[in-house]
Amino acid sequence: MKQLILPILLILSVVSCKGPGSGSHLIQDKAYREAVHSHFLARKSLAAGRDSVLFSVFEQDLSVEEKEGLEFLYAFMPLSDLAMHDGVYYLKQVKTALEARSFFSWGASVPEDVFLHFVLPYRVNNEYTDTARQVFFRELKDRIAGMAMAEAALEVNHWCHEKVIYKSADERTSGPLTTVRTAFGRCGEESTFTVSAMRSVGIPARQVYTPRWAHTDDNHAWVEVWIDGNWHFLGACEPEPALDLAWFAEPVKRAMMTHTFVFGKYNGSEEVVESRECYARLNLLKNYTRVKSLPVKVTGPEGTPVPGARVEFGLYNYAEFYPIVTQYTAENGTCAVTTGFGDLMLHISHQGISASALVHADEQDTVHVRLGDASTFFPEGVYTLHPPAKQAIQPSDSLHAAQNNIRLLQEDSIRAIYIATFIDSLTGAQLAAEHNLSPAKLWKFLSLSRGNWPEISSFVKSLKPGDRETGMALLANISEKDLHDIQASTLTDHLEALKTYQPVQAIPDDDYRRYILSPRIGKEFVTGWRSYIQQVFPAVMAAEFRADPVKIREWIAANILPDTINNYYGVPLSPEGMLQLGRADEYSRNLLFVAISRSFGIPARLEPATRRPQYYKAGEWHDVFFAAQSVKGSVPRGSVTFRNLSADKDFVPRYYVHYTIARYDRGRFVTLDYEYDASLLKFPATVTVDTGYYRLITGNRQSGGEVVAGISYFRVTEGETQVVDISLAAATEKSGILGKANLSATFRTLEDGEVIKLGSLTGTKGMVVALIDPSKEPTKHLMEDIRAVKTALDQWGGRVLFLVASDKMTRAFSPSVYRDLPGAALFGHDTGGEVAAAVSTVCSIDGIPQWPVVAVINARGEISWHSEGYRIGLGDQLLKQLKEADK
Repeated sequence: MKQLILPILLILSVVSCKGPGSGSHLIQDKAYREAVHSHFLARKSLAAGRDSVLFSVFEQDLSVEEKEGLEFLYAFMPLSDLAMHDGVYYLKQVKTALEARSFFSWGASVPEDVFLHFVLPYRVNNEYTDTARQVFFRELKDRIAGMAMAEAALEVNHWCHEKVIYKSADERTSGPLTTVRTAFGRCGEESTFTVSAMRSVGIPARQVYTPRWAHTDDNHAWVEVWIDGNWHFLGACEPEPALDLAWFAEPVKRAMMTHTFVFGKYNGSEEVVESRECYARLNLLKNYTRVKSLPVKVTGPEGTPVPGARVEFGLYNYAEFYPIVTQYTAENGTCAVTTGFGDLMLHISHQGISASALVHADEQDTVHVRLGDASTFFPEGVYTLHPPAKQAIQPSDSLHAAQNNIRLLQEDSIRAIYIATFIDSLTGAQLAAEHNLSPAKLWKFLSLSRGNWPEISSFVKSLKPGDRETGMALLANISEKDLHDIQASTLTDHLEALKTYQPVQAIPDDDYRRYILSPRIGKEFVTGWRSYIQQVFPAVMAAEFRADPVKIREWIAANILPDTINNYYGVPLSPEGMLQLGRADEYSRNLLFVAISRSFGIPARLEPATRRPQYYKAGEWHDVFFAAQSVKGSVPRGSVTFRNLSADKDFVPRYYVHYTIARYDRGRFVTLDYEYDASLLKFPATVTVDTGYYRLITGNRQSGGEVVAGISYFRVTEGETQVVDISLAAATEKSGILGKANLSATFRTLEDGEVIKLGSLTGTKGMVVALIDPSKEPTKHLMEDIRAVKTALDQWGGRVLFLVASDKMTRAFSPSVYRDLPGAALFGHDTGGEVAAAVSTVCSIDGIPQWPVVAVINARGEISWHSEGYRIGLGDQLLKQLKEADK
């Protein structure tokens, strides 16, 4: 009898330890599982308008793991996702995630909470979600099968580089499949794509970003992967030979905050700076640099603590104090964040009362802020704001870097082969001839559409002779990014629906195209909303809307529930989704007003600076308000005229680079958005704004990253024009001769391979030498900055030399990718590293430089200024130095 005990025990052990997919729970923690289910039921009730579309999938024969995974996604997904896809889509996300966990050896080692938050979610940030998980899993699984987890993560990033490289683009984040189809993306799209690829093969991954840099304008996003118990960083689509290597390793040491978004209720140990029932925002800065805790205490007029006060930690960037994090005070009136050693502007508000305080870089004691009986404003004046000091990093292994570069060359070739499949100009011209269209106009749309050219071509081929003009106008009135992912069926839908309702009034052709015809409204993904809206509303209601567009506002207010909580990723809902769900966040609701208006021939838009919905009637734009106190009419308006008082008559201040204005509204300053307003490129410039109290910020970024910022205030009254002078405060920068460069250093020109000495190019004006790594994002920013100051550099008249660093040349690189550069530009290859050595020696650059390195060399061969590494606005910095050198 004793001989049977061991086999019985083994059988019981096998039964009690069922593996994944055999009926075991995906969420082992019972309390958390019950909390997820409770959230799921609440979400199901919230999305009752799409109940069948979303939840009928549960009628299928699902495993326990599949059911719990699906409930987890539904429990925490934002409003936009409840409005976007169906249940079949979300079930596929769960099934593929579970398949990857079973397929790869590391699947069993990923803890439950890490899998739920950083593998299972299909969404990374604010991208348009698609079926990338299934596509990527099929393509990658055999390629990395049998690899260790770290090796697999590096290999996935190499695969990503085969598909995508960096290029700046607008703020709407493309879906991962669109990014692959386009073969480029900005850093937010590269990182979203790479995180999606990692998750598709069961490697936990998350997008990490600095909301804004302290030492330069702009921001950046990258990727962290969880490998064998620890998080490691890498540059998205920028493969390095090992983890924790990237070009941004040096600038991130000067960051003041880094964020990652966590899908679902988070109970982990990392610093949480925003915690909600459905998501969390983490601060990961201590993983990258020296940090400090910055505590703040807010008291009232009597010195008593103020709980619930809003504390915005503002960092100067793009001429505004951007809130890198917002906290609310506890019962004792305090809050705290972990940040870097740089200056911050605190703005505290509570019940419409506000105050501000400047916190210096070395401040670590509690910052006390007193809220009085009325708002107080930070004193006008000129302030020098400091970023964290630059820190050195360890150089990478040169042998491994060289081996990695060989792979990068191969990957560039793979990507080039794919790009070669895009439609060519000859085929485009033939298509234009066949349909009696302008070859130049059609080629513009086909070339910009990149890998989406078949959809654009299909739409053009479907155009009837009478529709060609309107069809081409549709293509002309969507964004370049729309051309990357719009479908022919969507364009056709809008084209046909446009015929149903004529404009309610005679308007100029350009206004008709921009404010009725265009399917592009704001930052949403374009769908075929026009025909859907026309089907939802009966003709009698459409007639009411056309007679009085305020009726549209009334219908939305009565039928679309405002939801300020549940769309936390900020992805705009489609008009169709809003009408089905019966709820929307404020921005999406504004989009819906415009979409309904345009569907019935009413000119409408989002006002460019405030994003307030407007309709056009009787020769003027009318504001639309959903707040009860504002529904009766437009707010009083006045004007602001900007004057350029710069001593340099060639200098034109740019909005969001050199200055911004912000309107004080309910305790906060809200920056007006004139980033794309061409009227502000010529001074004096006038804009029409709401009446109220305004703050003007000007900023003069220095070569070391410091900013000389001017703060002033003004009031706009109804019907009056307020003159605002833009004058950038100057600063005394260190200047002088750093040393003499070795003018015997040679390089090889790219045009004909000629070996040239530096000394042969100095001339009478000297020269600018830029040592670049064309494959990395910082160099691409530099080239954009140089293009922006092309005219000034041409007027200066010296040589501008772009040299590819010695080990950064690829077979695929061609200077032709850079357009509108100075006429005196010359490209070369620093084959032996002689020029880099010459500049590095004089400028005291230790180890391998952080590219790009830019130096000003005068006619005597002396280096008067240099810049190293990632920096936005280098063109402006360069012009300052050249003008000083001329003096």
